[in-house]
Amino acid sequence: MVGKLLTENASLKPCGDELMRQAICRLRDRRADQGQHAGLLLQRYLCEHATGEDGNPEEKRAILGAAIRAAQNDDVQALYSEAYDRWKQTLPKGTCTFERQIDGRMIVGLGSENVLETGITLHHTFGMPIIPGSAVKGLAAHYCNQIFGSADESFKKPSPEAERAYHDYLKGKGPKPDDNHHRLLFGNTDDSGCVTFHDAWYVPGSARAPLCLDVMTPHHPRWLDGSAPPTDFDSPTPVPFLSVIGTFCFALSWNGPEIDPSGAEKWLAFTRNLLQRALADWGIGSKTTNGYGRLVEPGKTAHTDQASTTEEKPLPEAGAEVEAVLLEEKTKKGRWKARHLETGISGPIQNSDAVPQDKKPKDKVRLIVASSNRKEIAFLFPNKVVQDQSSRPPADKKKGKPPHKRQQ
Repeated sequence: MVGKLLTENASLKPCGDELMRQAICRLRDRRADQGQHAGLLLQRYLCEHATGEDGNPEEKRAILGAAIRAAQNDDVQALYSEAYDRWKQTLPKGTCTFERQIDGRMIVGLGSENVLETGITLHHTFGMPIIPGSAVKGLAAHYCNQIFGSADESFKKPSPEAERAYHDYLKGKGPKPDDNHHRLLFGNTDDSGCVTFHDAWYVPGSARAPLCLDVMTPHHPRWLDGSAPPTDFDSPTPVPFLSVIGTFCFALSWNGPEIDPSGAEKWLAFTRNLLQRALADWGIGSKTTNGYGRLVEPGKTAHTDQASTTEEKPLPEAGAEVEAVLLEEKTKKGRWKARHLETGISGPIQNSDAVPQDKKPKDKVRLIVASSNRKEIAFLFPNKVVQDQSSRPPADKKKGKPPHKRQQ
């Protein structure tokens, strides 16, 4: 409305927002090489629409490029280095710290609210990459529940029934429940747990350019938002975004009751080992299924770091018949879940209706692998339909595939 009024009557004075926008536009040429805060550039220094049908993709690339150069600024890096040293000095006594290097690239905060469609998590004051402690804790807690909990029930996240029994015990209304290490380390909705997961800071100088230009190319955007089915006529839409390289420092502190210092050190060492495995195996942030977010010991790669584990316990291929055990935990839709005995990885039974009614948790069963990765194995309970599909020979490539099976 303001723009329309200005066009119709140039004598009218623009409002405060319009004056601010004009001032920012006058800095268009200066932001490219004089910006010093990547986060501020991304949030406040767009000069025109950069997304949507009427957006200018070159404007988006320009602002992303300005943010990349801001993170390389010598004055900014010198200031950030001093802040990083001060942060390490102010960590609580007895804090366990370790460094991990990104194996490839990482993106944390990709889905956060942002005018550019794609976001990134940066330090509010210095505009440098940072991994929030909440993200670090969430990864460790989920890894503990899925991987360690598959071998020892005390490391699984307590069920709602177990939490109610624990609350009754604290109120003196019931017996003491079995110890639960997951609750001890990570807490629940009422307690933060005994280990504090600090924000992970980018290590100064570990990369000359910590922010990098990256791109993803959704081939079926209308299918992804549910507005239309995918077709061969959809045009790919390149979406540029920022990703991160370099090394990060992780910090863990004991926040539980005062115990023998050696006891606290042991729990911190255990949590550190768990977190290191989770960072290397699963990764952190967005697009981890595409290889982003893996962090390993500096100088190593995820492939070499996990080679022995991969050789000892290879993932089962889709269609393989494997031995598994039924779990008490169910999916959100109430379906069965099972754990592959050889690798310890669990996942849903997709055709849970086919599981006989006399089966119960902890029963061993033979299942067929539907899909597998290091985070989850999806199963099928063998019945006539599944077995017929598994035994069906692959399609003759010369004859082609049905339209819905063709690779996009």
